[in-house]
Amino acid sequence: MAQCNGCLKDNTTGFCSSCETLLFNRSKVRPQLNFNWEDISKRIDSQPMGFSISGVQRKGFIGKPRGVEFVPKMTVDEKSQYIIKPMLSRFNLPDQSPANEHATMQMAKQLFNIRIAECAFMTFANGTPAYITKRFDYDVSGKKLNQEDFASVLQAAHKYTSKTYQDVGEWLSPLNRVDFLRILIFNFLIGNGDVHLKNISLLETADRDMMLSPSYDLMNTKIHLTDNLLALNLFKEFEQTRLPLGEKYRYSCHDFIEFGTRLKIREPIITKTIDSFDKKESQVLAMVDKSFLSEEAKELYKKNVAENYNLYRQTKRVIT
Repeated sequence: MAQCNGCLKDNTTGFCSSCETLLFNRSKVRPQLNFNWEDISKRIDSQPMGFSISGVQRKGFIGKPRGVEFVPKMTVDEKSQYIIKPMLSRFNLPDQSPANEHATMQMAKQLFNIRIAECAFMTFANGTPAYITKRFDYDVSGKKLNQEDFASVLQAAHKYTSKTYQDVGEWLSPLNRVDFLRILIFNFLIGNGDVHLKNISLLETADRDMMLSPSYDLMNTKIHLTDNLLALNLFKEFEQTRLPLGEKYRYSCHDFIEFGTRLKIREPIITKTIDSFDKKESQVLAMVDKSFLSEEAKELYKKNVAENYNLYRQTKRVIT
């Protein structure tokens, strides 16, 4: 069964009309690009070492002039309306990273009402997979909006530091704190161990306020490498730096209840948020099945989600 390359709508070849409007301003776009990754970046001599997925993810910039197919750009400028990522250059199942990120982003948006950078799954001219995301740091007139990640906001020397998600949450406007709680629960459940400080940003609004930006770089990192359950600790006082890789930050729903309480989110809202995730495991698994992932990657993704949901449901408690 064919799915939309944007929203995964059934019985759709290429992009549905809604995604053509949302992603491409009503233009007809083929899901196969007419260029290859090498046309964007001919200089990839080495990759940073370490366990971070984002540390080895290559990114390029592409534009779409009116009435013209996508074209590669060599630099970031106002005409680079989209970011493109090829498959990973290493790790397990590297060719599955574009479909992984695309499916995960669509889950966040469609199942949990998390604002995302709009995205699509495509292929290069040679058939290799690509992930496309529409930039959100320009307004409709083409003016660059101010964006600042939390490595900068919290003046952290590195994206992985002793800073915690509690530090981020306390800095956020009360209007954004529920959104942030949902983002963290989602990343925990789907297995994203790479939500570091550079992957959480503030974005300038039309009123010149700095609010939580749409989410980006969401994926199940466990498909590709042995990774922690989250990139940082929830709480300031429990930085578990001595635990082995894969054992850090093993939370259950009562930890997220405590996290919401510390951010002064009202109890009924916390309870509603916790329960909304608890009830949607089957929908997450169903979206994995309809994604562009390979059968092997789908099984790994679903196994990881089931394990994380089991952790989430342990020792559930009521706020007192």
